[in-house]
Amino acid sequence: MTVREIALAAPATTRVFEEFKIDFCCGGRKSLDEACSNAGIETSNVFKKLTDLLDAPVSVDDPAKLSTSELVDHIIETHHQFTRSEMQRLGGLMEKVARKHGENHPELNELREKFFQLVDDLTPHMRKEEMVLFPYIQDLVKAKTRNTVPLLPPFGTVKHPIQRMQYEHDEAGNILKQMRALTGDYKLPEGACPSFTALYFGLDALEKDLHQHIHLENNVLFPAVEEIERTVFSLN
Repeated sequence: MTVREIALAAPATTRVFEEFKIDFCCGGRKSLDEACSNAGIETSNVFKKLTDLLDAPVSVDDPAKLSTSELVDHIIETHHQFTRSEMQRLGGLMEKVARKHGENHPELNELREKFFQLVDDLTPHMRKEEMVLFPYIQDLVKAKTRNTVPLLPPFGTVKHPIQRMQYEHDEAGNILKQMRALTGDYKLPEGACPSFTALYFGLDALEKDLHQHIHLENNVLFPAVEEIERTVFSLN
């Protein structure tokens, strides 16, 4: 198979090609061996990355069963890291596809605007969680374990930042719905190139991960934290 055929058959592989700076779009009509040779890379290294990616088992563990402290770590290490890396990766891909195909597919220009609005919203959102809300949650967990009183935060009660985070989750959800509507559920146009395919595949995967991410925060973490806060301040 050519690099282009691999990318079209399994769009997730484009992440590997981008990592090794292998052109899977315009110059993708080369075999993997030829593409690697042109890039000065050992084919075996790329092949291993590709097979590891495609053979990776799907996790069946339920994050909702983690302890509160473990769940915070899971959200940061799994969802925040994925969101940041994919927003950066897809940003470059978005610019490339919109620039090349925007004239024939004007919806791409609006999609681009919505995507970068999402990036502008989620970037400070995750930073606030990691710098303000999540450290307080970890303090609450420690206080409950040690039967001590945590320092009173400047926001008074955890309910206040939670309400703000939930509002921002709703805003992100609305943008994701608009992006999906613009693309007809990420339906590719006939003859879509590998970059176009990779973009839609990546945006769809980002949306799915954000849905799981937001579910874990809104429906699992936040109710648990509010209960811990009530327990801590009622016991001390």
